[in-house]
Amino acid sequence: MTPNADQLAPARRNAVAPPPLPSSRSPENAQSAAPSRAQSSYAPPVQPVRAPAAQSATAPATSETNSDVNMRFEQMLWAEMLRHTGLEEAFSSVGGEGAAAFTQFAVEAIARDLAEKHPLGLNAVDRAVEAYEMSRTVGDT
Repeated sequence: MTPNADQLAPARRNAVAPPPLPSSRSPENAQSAAPSRAQSSYAPPVQPVRAPAAQSATAPATSETNSDVNMRFEQMLWAEMLRHTGLEEAFSSVGGEGAAAFTQFAVEAIARDLAEKHPLGLNAVDRAVEAYEMSRTVGDT
């Protein structure tokens, strides 16, 4: 098979220089000669501008919301650990076909109870900061 004219067209074209990049120089100051390799026609890099600090529409985090988030995270962690022990399979194998739909709720209830009564201590940093703040206020008075 021989190539047709469209396939040969790219080979026959003359190399065309790409259009010049916009530069920071105005047309009055532009040199008529092409810039050499030492002279760059590129514009200087743009300096980043810092955006003003955004005003948050949400309320600032309080210790109450932090403890709630910690509790929910511990509950999720306990639930995942219980799932890996085979507790879901144990519930669903004994209860028949309908039990499989409700085992997730049972595991999450057990996880909630464990998170409330036996916390893992993930909010220990919050408690340490609160204790430090209390000791500073007691020492100042």
